[in-house]
Amino acid sequence: MPIIKSPCKINLSLDITSKREDGYHLIESLFHTVNLYDIIDIEKSNEYSISTSGEFALKDNEEENIITKIFNHFKNNMGLNDNYSIHIEKNIPTGAGLGGGSSDAASIIKFFLSELNIEANDSLIEAFSKFGADIPFFIRGGCAWVSGIGEKIKNYDFTLPYNIILLYPNIHVSTKLAYSKFNKDDFNKSDIFALKNMLDNRDYNFENIVSHTYNIFEKNVFNIEKKIEEIKKEMENIIKRKVSMSGSGSSLFALYKNDDEKIEDDFNKLEAIFKKNIYKLNLI
Repeated sequence: MPIIKSPCKINLSLDITSKREDGYHLIESLFHTVNLYDIIDIEKSNEYSISTSGEFALKDNEEENIITKIFNHFKNNMGLNDNYSIHIEKNIPTGAGLGGGSSDAASIIKFFLSELNIEANDSLIEAFSKFGADIPFFIRGGCAWVSGIGEKIKNYDFTLPYNIILLYPNIHVSTKLAYSKFNKDDFNKSDIFALKNMLDNRDYNFENIVSHTYNIFEKNVFNIEKKIEEIKKEMENIIKRKVSMSGSGSSLFALYKNDDEKIEDDFNKLEAIFKKNIYKLNLI
């Protein structure tokens, strides 16, 4: 059985346009997968089981519940007959806005679909959003414009030619809490569709893209965890470039051109100060 590498993502830009009556927020966001992976080992077994290990092994059962719900969905509704033992080595920080749990769920969905020889068409992918808003994106990954509650996805047939420095400040941010702090006057504060228009026209101008990175969650998350804002400012002071937060936090990243040799020096400077949970990565 395969060993699956399940990547995380960053939000290069993220805004909220409105809040629905059912409580869900409507987003507009540029997602991009990144080469930091959880490692999933799946084996056929006499009975179903799931476990985690690694630096970010789960201390609660939230992710196990999502994957167990997905397994039961395939057993009860899609003709999956076998049982599986699933083990996840958790290398992606949790509560970091990187989507590690959704990525793992998407990887397991793709595995079960493959086992059943079912093609993942658009309507089927969208249907899996009921297990987690980011799951449809991760089923295909890459570079995509994501809207609605995460189920509307425009995939681009290219990856942006950038590297990143990513820092996890060892602070877990509750997505539910971060969303709860919004009011209607917070929405639509960015020129976010300018970035979408650039990508639609295949304009990869680095400075223009960086200037349009934006995250509506930064204000709320910084009010909840002041230390994240302090670290962002410290990073920007050291590397002399824009630092953004991913998703609902707490991870922070800076973009570099692929041929920018300064990333090595900047990474070494930041690693000397922050010591751990700092990564030099590629957009994939």
